[in-house]
Amino acid sequence: MGKHHKNTLRRIKLVCDIVQQHYEPGNHAKSYFQVWKKFVNPVYPMTYITLLKYINTPLGAFKEEGQEDDKRQLKLFDNETN
Repeated sequence: MGKHHKNTLRRIKLVCDIVQQHYEPGNHAKSYFQVWKKFVNPVYPMTYITLLKYINTPLGAFKEEGQEDDKRQLKLFDNETN
């Protein structure tokens, strides 16, 4: 998938959190499809294919609102060279 907007990344993270709470590998009653049907789709209406795309989306660069680096904060080890 391409570049996502901030709110889309937040929604992907929320959906992935719901899936992590309820998914159990090997248990058909708690498969991705059942988790989508019972927990995700009523809160965030989407297709099952979209859920699978969300699960496979990397969220490495995503930061929550309060976690941005403060420009006023001094760094203890900033480009240390020996």
